[in-house]
Amino acid sequence: MKITLRSFANIRDVVGAKELPVDLGPKATLSDLFEFLEKEYGANFDRQVRDQISGKLVPFLILINDKTYRSISDMGTGLNESDVVTIMIPFDGG
Repeated sequence: MKITLRSFANIRDVVGAKELPVDLGPKATLSDLFEFLEKEYGANFDRQVRDQISGKLVPFLILINDKTYRSISDMGTGLNESDVVTIMIPFDGG
């Protein structure tokens, strides 16, 4: 299944593009997408989405075709062919 990953700020810096085509297996979930991204981009991606002490996902929003999901509770959400997934990591600074 092919989806499009949209990214901003730190995630865009890690993956090197604002939009990235991603090929996942059938019946893929958000969790499968994040596993793929962690394997593909290693520690650079992991540092953006996980607490480095506990290893748990930090809270952030994920959009699938502009519908909002949460990293903490919705990682089992299924993906479909041609979905557009946007990772909305809050960024530091002020």
